[in-house]
Amino acid sequence: MNKNTVPVLNDQQVRQRRDQLLFQISTDQRLPSLGIAISTVIKIASTGEESVNKLANFILADVGLTKDILNLANSVSYRKSQGTSVTTISKAIFILGFDVVKTSALGMLMLECFNEQDQSLYYELTHSLCSSIIARECVSRSMYQDAEEASISALFKNMGQVLISAQAPDLYREIMQPVKDGTDTLHHSAVQHLGCSLAHFGSMVLQQWNMPDSIVQAIGALPFGEIKKSRHRSEWVKQVAAFSSDAAEVVMRNTQFMPGSTKEINFENEKYTKELMQRYGAALELDPKILPSWLDRAVKETEQLVLKLGMRTVTANASTKGGAATNTETVLPDDLLMSSATEVEDKPNYPSGKPHNARDLLLAGVMEMTQTISTGKFQLNDLVLQLLEILHGSLGFQFVTASLKDVKSERYVARISLGQDWHNKQKNFNFSSKGAGDLFHLALKNNADLMIGDTSSTKIHDLRPEWHLTHFPDVKSLMILPLIVNGKAIGLIYADRNCVAPEGVPPDETSLVKTMKGQLLAAMSK
Repeated sequence: MNKNTVPVLNDQQVRQRRDQLLFQISTDQRLPSLGIAISTVIKIASTGEESVNKLANFILADVGLTKDILNLANSVSYRKSQGTSVTTISKAIFILGFDVVKTSALGMLMLECFNEQDQSLYYELTHSLCSSIIARECVSRSMYQDAEEASISALFKNMGQVLISAQAPDLYREIMQPVKDGTDTLHHSAVQHLGCSLAHFGSMVLQQWNMPDSIVQAIGALPFGEIKKSRHRSEWVKQVAAFSSDAAEVVMRNTQFMPGSTKEINFENEKYTKELMQRYGAALELDPKILPSWLDRAVKETEQLVLKLGMRTVTANASTKGGAATNTETVLPDDLLMSSATEVEDKPNYPSGKPHNARDLLLAGVMEMTQTISTGKFQLNDLVLQLLEILHGSLGFQFVTASLKDVKSERYVARISLGQDWHNKQKNFNFSSKGAGDLFHLALKNNADLMIGDTSSTKIHDLRPEWHLTHFPDVKSLMILPLIVNGKAIGLIYADRNCVAPEGVPPDETSLVKTMKGQLLAAMSK
């Protein structure tokens, strides 16, 4: 037998191979955790007003993901005329938009999990990102509510290919080789070697990961031939996911995702868009004059994203359409150019966790809040979240929260929080507005900003109320910033650590904290 000949398997052997691969995926320690993370991000979108806060918390819990999102927000293509670095996730969400950050985070989680250096895998991952970017164009023109689900579905449309190239590269090549040779279709080859289509295989895995049924259904195959206009949102999402994936294939097949590439494709040439228009034009009301610009933007955004994420970019020849990828000399990424913000670097911390460069980080925070306020487009909750994140990162606090007065219950209740075990701590940060003589009420009564480096002293310990000692027993240093508007206490900003902070907060840092608090109060007064 020729060594290049693939042995023919009977139906039972094919099913056994598929079941073995599904078992391999379910037992790979990385993949179930990836499924949980992806499911969490998707569910965050349905949490109403708390969604931005929850997404920020999710991202901040992952150092690598935090860095990637900040790098993306600091890229030239997004920052444009912004004059300073973006150093907080809340500002990144403000600049990029909630849906862009959410979808980018999903893609980054996939890249973080599948970090092998196989070119076929990187091709499929790049295809996923490109597909999601193209879908955003459809979403921006949609009349449907929660249309962003289409860009998430597009991201996962080729999950079958991604998983097989990562877990069974030999099987991946077996499926793709006949397609590359032009002797078979992708659908038929997959059924021959896997016992089902790649879309169905991807759906089975997403079901294992408890993905929402709407997304599982959306990555399924469409009928062959020209697609008719949808009558329901779910059908439209499925059409957008399929179109975006096919359009991404056109982009990937005809461009080189490689730094320094001089290959430019004129997508206005009908040969690149003819099949897309024939299949999806009527269903999605595609304009043949606009579609080329969609594909051009997809190329630029995908190139930008894979560069910012440090992916090893590939040519179309790295895919099923050709042979091994070729490496070329890279060019300087935009984050090294003078017009871009300097990437936020890790700095040594004090034993308490406070960064040594706290002043610089606080100053950057003041500038970020100033820029946010100057746009006039912010929501008050977004500004509160931004201040909390600046305090969390700049001063090394483990938990920060904004507690506001509930007039009906006559209690101060934590509304927005960040940091370690924030969800449970937020529930327990709740106290009566009628108390007197303790640390919190004295701060509110006297409008006094408190910076306490060591709570173990008898004087401070005696001032801590019972609820705080009970629910926050490990707190060793804390900060309280009363929020007083027109002479009335409306709440406070609270932050704490489980470590003593003898370094304290010097006057220059205190001044910057007070400046940001003043910015928030001014916004609250309007």
